[in-house]
Amino acid sequence: MLSSPRTILVVLLLSAAWPTWAQAQKQTQRQAQQQTKDKATLVREAFASPYGKALTAELGKSLRASADPVCLTDKGLAVDQLEPRGRDIVITWGTRMLEGAFARIDRQTEDNPFADAGELESLRGNTDVKRYLAMEEPLRQAKILNLIFEHFDGYNVISRVKLGPVSPFGTGNEALLRLNPIDTTEEKLDEFAGKSRSKPLKRFLQLSEEAGAARAAAIKKTASPPPPLPQTFFKGVESDLAELCIRSGT
Repeated sequence: MLSSPRTILVVLLLSAAWPTWAQAQKQTQRQAQQQTKDKATLVREAFASPYGKALTAELGKSLRASADPVCLTDKGLAVDQLEPRGRDIVITWGTRMLEGAFARIDRQTEDNPFADAGELESLRGNTDVKRYLAMEEPLRQAKILNLIFEHFDGYNVISRVKLGPVSPFGTGNEALLRLNPIDTTEEKLDEFAGKSRSKPLKRFLQLSEEAGAARAAAIKKTASPPPPLPQTFFKGVESDLAELCIRSGT
């Protein structure tokens, strides 16, 4: 179950993937639609990563073990169809979750612009900053994947969907845990930043930390924290899973 502080943390961890605070405030409707497309693309890219492919394989294994064989026969579904169709379901619902979570945060922070947002954005064009962000990509993708599958699994438990867990934190799958690139990527980033003499990179990291703190402070001012993500953003996924012969209920 995702508490409000955890919601804040997740959004701050992923925020580098989307336009800066100042940009978001100035977006037109057309630009906002493009931002939504970017989120969907980002989720698909995460699923195309090595860790994403491993999680997809784990999802396929869970679907094959959990699907009702009589239902599969009645629907004319082959077991090798379950994994790709299940993957599309999780991508769709995971994208909705990220869109919904960021929409909530945007509403809570739009009246509290970060003073140095323009400088932070301009620093993204620096060569060293670009290299740092490129190195960071596996970490960001893994955090997206962990977030999606953690709450997909959580909703299935809460709603009594008869599908085994997928997240390595739910399955205890050591092999899958070892494929998670977060720790190794963080080590590489720390080493790169520690050895770098780039003033633009150090300024970028400083401003990024300050922007994160400002966002967190603004979010905490909200009168009513958002409810946990599983119930909010995965409600109804059982209907899609039923099409793959995954049962729910007592």
